[in-house]
Amino acid sequence: MSDLTRRLENAYGTRISDARFDLGGALEELLAGVGLSTSDAGGKVEWTGADPVLKSPLRLGGAATIALLAKSVAAAAMHRWRGGPGQDIAIDLGPTPHRLCPFYDGKWELVGRYPAVPSLEAGNVMGATFFRTRDERWVLPQALYPNLRMRAQQLLGVPLTYQPVAEAIGRWDALALEQAGEEAGIVMPMVRSLPEFLVEPHYREVLADMPLIEITRIGDSAREPLRPVGAQPFSGYRALGMGHVIAGAGFGRSMALHGADVLNLWRPGEGELEPIYASANVGMRSTWLFARHERKMLVELLQGADIFFQNRRLAHLRDLGLLPEEVARERPGIVYVSISLHGMTGPWADRPGFDQTAGCVTGVMSIQGGDDEPALPPIGVVNDYLAAWLAQVGVVAALRRRAEEGGSYHVHVSLTLAALWLLSLGIFDKAWAETIADASDAHRYRDPEVFRAVTPMGDYQGVTDQVRMSLTPGAYDPVLIPRGASRAEWLAR
Repeated sequence: MSDLTRRLENAYGTRISDARFDLGGALEELLAGVGLSTSDAGGKVEWTGADPVLKSPLRLGGAATIALLAKSVAAAAMHRWRGGPGQDIAIDLGPTPHRLCPFYDGKWELVGRYPAVPSLEAGNVMGATFFRTRDERWVLPQALYPNLRMRAQQLLGVPLTYQPVAEAIGRWDALALEQAGEEAGIVMPMVRSLPEFLVEPHYREVLADMPLIEITRIGDSAREPLRPVGAQPFSGYRALGMGHVIAGAGFGRSMALHGADVLNLWRPGEGELEPIYASANVGMRSTWLFARHERKMLVELLQGADIFFQNRRLAHLRDLGLLPEEVARERPGIVYVSISLHGMTGPWADRPGFDQTAGCVTGVMSIQGGDDEPALPPIGVVNDYLAAWLAQVGVVAALRRRAEEGGSYHVHVSLTLAALWLLSLGIFDKAWAETIADASDAHRYRDPEVFRAVTPMGDYQGVTDQVRMSLTPGAYDPVLIPRGASRAEWLAR
């Protein structure tokens, strides 16, 4: 039995009615997985507050706090290794769940005084609604983008409004519908319990022994010493991306906060949901580029980059010739970042999906909702930003290895494994959590710290990372600009 399986079985079988938790131990364990420790920050690493702060059996504040501290420690370490001084890092757990999904309550992320509202696929019921199947199971279909909507309509044969969809799904058994969805290229996960997921072949073959942050050497190259110290930990570093939705773009945002020049590529005609763009694309430049037809321009950008990041489907990457080893041949020394759904190999590797897909299959939704009906966590989105921050930790470790040993590296984080990591931190007794959360100062769900800026898209208010770094607190430049508003070129170092 793998260590992860043992932890998950223990967490599922023994619900917690106790606020005590070794957050520091969990943080050190995460960092040690990539050869780091809190001492690499060169100063004190401190936190206050305790879960539960939300009425949920999930350790949402703790998971967010650990991941935010880990990526901040990694950034501080990068700054030290480049010649800068150490610094102190501190965080209050109380507001951190806001940072996992800053737009869920429509209060904290604002564009032009209003929360960003999705115009793409407005009225489409396939977003956050669970549907019951003929065999009394549940599925969560998500057709958030036009291509997914068209495929879903072809499969079900009905318009995507509630009653027709409910009736159509009610004529299917859940597993058969999930499999049909996979074949059709749509998002149709069957809700599972955690014990059900632990016996899935994909879990046993792929995820059970996979590192939370997986770093693999994928090619040889000369050593590239770390750049001389700059104003921020990643000043002078360049990250080229094909990030969309939250997880991929969120990685770019994290790198940009700490000084990287991040250029995200969008295919002409590709859409994005306004709330997601206004959240995950903060700090990044972007440009339009046909990767299939403008290969020369793409390769030129790659050759000037230190990092390439993506959260696209494997079939799409294969079609474009942008798998990790292929990119490493174009740019020896690249640090290639993948944020996948279920992993890069195995029976489910090609399945499409989102943050909530991972929660459905791993038992997160059934734990949140209970035996009768699944439910989304109270903040809606959990795994996307966790995966983005974990990937940033991996990039720091890979850049150091490149400096010391040479080589190209693949940093990989799975949304599904991030969901399992969250569960492995412990599951609260639901009734106890609902009683304790936000009922005392120690468990207060605090309002998040925000920042404001005047942008080409209007007055913007966003949620900070809630972390206090004494020397390099970070800043976004640009804050928020329209998609495709930048040239397909790098800024001067």
